[in-house]
Amino acid sequence: MSVSSLTGVNTTADIPSTAGDTGNTSLGKDAFLTLLTTQLQNQDPTNPVSNEQFIAQLAQFSQLEELQNLSGQMDALYLLNASMNNAAMTNLIGQGVVATGDTFAYDGEGTQDIHFDAASETAGSTLTITDADGNVVYSAEMGALASGEGSYTWDGKDLNGQQLPEGQYTFTIAAVDASGNSVDVAEIIVGTVDEMDFSSGSAAPSVNGVPIDMGDILRLLSDTEEA
Repeated sequence: MSVSSLTGVNTTADIPSTAGDTGNTSLGKDAFLTLLTTQLQNQDPTNPVSNEQFIAQLAQFSQLEELQNLSGQMDALYLLNASMNNAAMTNLIGQGVVATGDTFAYDGEGTQDIHFDAASETAGSTLTITDADGNVVYSAEMGALASGEGSYTWDGKDLNGQQLPEGQYTFTIAAVDASGNSVDVAEIIVGTVDEMDFSSGSAAPSVNGVPIDMGDILRLLSDTEEA
């Protein structure tokens, strides 16, 4: 509420400050009451505040107080909800998941399963793997793919048959049907949630050491399914 809405005030009267020199131009409820009291003390006797004006100003004060209380309650509710959500998200640690993603962490030893989901049956497909710098380190023809989820086992070696080091790698799969038309093949990751980061204010899981968005998780794996 602005000061100009309080009518009938002797503008030469000193109005005490209750809010402090904070530079805040909004009118809090304590300042409102002080201003209203000052108005009554210094009103023009020849033009006093009418009952209607006084009641209207009290109603404005009541609305202001209710809004401030509601704002505080909403803030508390938001913090409680965020805390409960974060606590619930920790239960995902150790849980096997299937998620949208094209990045995986390779340990530098043995083989690595590459997972995908083909929109329909393909007549041919090509896998391409790049390192963290965007360099193509591996490429192979995977042949025909069945519709749905599948996997390809990569031996961890580059185009020259040399063992690649530990690190994060990215993969893409290009595929075509029998008519040569492109077929959508989504890159997915299958693994275990091994970390939950809350530094951004919301839960951000990592799957096998690779951060993903919570919205990337497609489904949870049961204990009988392999992560």
